[in-house]
Amino acid sequence: MPKTPQTSAIRYISHGANDLFWFILPLVLPLLLVRYNLSYARAGGILSYYLAITAVGSYFMGKISDWIPRRLIMGIGFYIAAAGLIAAGFAGGFTSFLIFLAITGLGVSTFHPAMYAHIDETFREGKAKVLGSYEASGTTAILLMFLINGALLGTIGTRGVMTITAIPALIMGTLLIKTKSIDTGTPRIKKSSGNINQEQGEHPPVILFILFLLSIVLRIASVMAILNFLPTIFTNHFGLQPDHAALASGLFFAGGIAGSLAVSHFSRSDRSYRVLVFGSLLLAPLIAAMALDVPMVFHYITVIILGSIASGLVINQNLILTSLGSRFGKGEAFGILMAVMTLSQSISPALFGLSVDSWGFSTSLLIFSFPVLASAGLLFILSKHILKVTRL
Repeated sequence: MPKTPQTSAIRYISHGANDLFWFILPLVLPLLLVRYNLSYARAGGILSYYLAITAVGSYFMGKISDWIPRRLIMGIGFYIAAAGLIAAGFAGGFTSFLIFLAITGLGVSTFHPAMYAHIDETFREGKAKVLGSYEASGTTAILLMFLINGALLGTIGTRGVMTITAIPALIMGTLLIKTKSIDTGTPRIKKSSGNINQEQGEHPPVILFILFLLSIVLRIASVMAILNFLPTIFTNHFGLQPDHAALASGLFFAGGIAGSLAVSHFSRSDRSYRVLVFGSLLLAPLIAAMALDVPMVFHYITVIILGSIASGLVINQNLILTSLGSRFGKGEAFGILMAVMTLSQSISPALFGLSVDSWGFSTSLLIFSFPVLASAGLLFILSKHILKVTRL
């Protein structure tokens, strides 16, 4: 059964192993700037390139996961991601670095759509608590990576930390492939109508699903632009050494652990909309506050709170998504979500880098506080329709 302790452990640990790949590049970005003599815009472009490949892969992997065993998709994906990241660390030139980075992104894209679908189909009750533990497991792994790799960065360099980061993926890839209980059933067989979920009855309007995704895009654009540049902000804007900047950036994920676990205890689909609106409103001033010339302890606290709220909002958006996207297969719906989120995440670092090159860090932080405000406004406009759907 998919709810055994062994399966639960593999679910959470594998999530942590996958999430390491999402934030290893921001951690080593200050050193990549020097290695390849990059501008901030070009550095942001590397992040965007990597995440764009992951986004496209997420959509297709989500669709595929409705047809074939998800453990195989995720397990093989881990092998590909690990091989690509290790090769990228030892790449001789910039072009080969980009090629191996693309391979890494394709491997990374296999995990989240399949695992989100597995959780949604396995847990009909207590789903918020499972998602809370799931998000906390990933955030804990990222925090440990920033603490450990940040301490080692000055000693073993970029190649060393990229290799260390890939090792858990090799282990989890093997365990996932062997864990047949991770598959909640045989792959879905589409009906002749092409609608996997037709038996569920009437579906919410697709335009509501699209507008809800747009609200996610706007929020992610703000948060992930800052997060992907956070070590660089601490290094080049606040003047910390790269290893200290990595440790300071880890505070975001420390807050994320607390936020994920706290929110999971009171989140339900009928409350999630309100949490999204008020949480998004709080994110805007927190991002803008990082532009202030104040003691560093203030920025440390701000980053912790920012991470706490941002992580809590991910849980609530996923609870709503299953209602709004009921016309799609589970894997396909979460594949669309991950593709949209990752595309937004991929574009925002490049735009933030361009903004920093043109106007500096302080102005750029103020500018990037506005998309999340627009996200809250859009959710507020959609309130009547979303609340109706989340009560179904």
